[in-house]
Amino acid sequence: MPRFYVRNESAPEDKQWNIYSTIVDNFLFDEWLSFPELVGEVVDELVQDKIKDLMSLLTDNPRVNTMSYAEACQEIEYMRIMSEEEEDDAED
Repeated sequence: MPRFYVRNESAPEDKQWNIYSTIVDNFLFDEWLSFPELVGEVVDELVQDKIKDLMSLLTDNPRVNTMSYAEACQEIEYMRIMSEEEEDDAED
């Protein structure tokens, strides 16, 4: 569900920002924020989400894509071979 960044032109100049969420059909913050406060809130949320993603690597159900070292090496070798074949085809 999307979020919309809302600027309230009628609010005091230093407190003009909020986020409207279609999930809750309301603003996320009880009070309007300054732009630096808005940036801080959004960045903090992104950092917290990324920490959760990374911490999930220590569980049986990671929230991020993973592969084994062997799989990564196999993929690298496959891509190297494909690249060499493309170069050979281009020369012909």
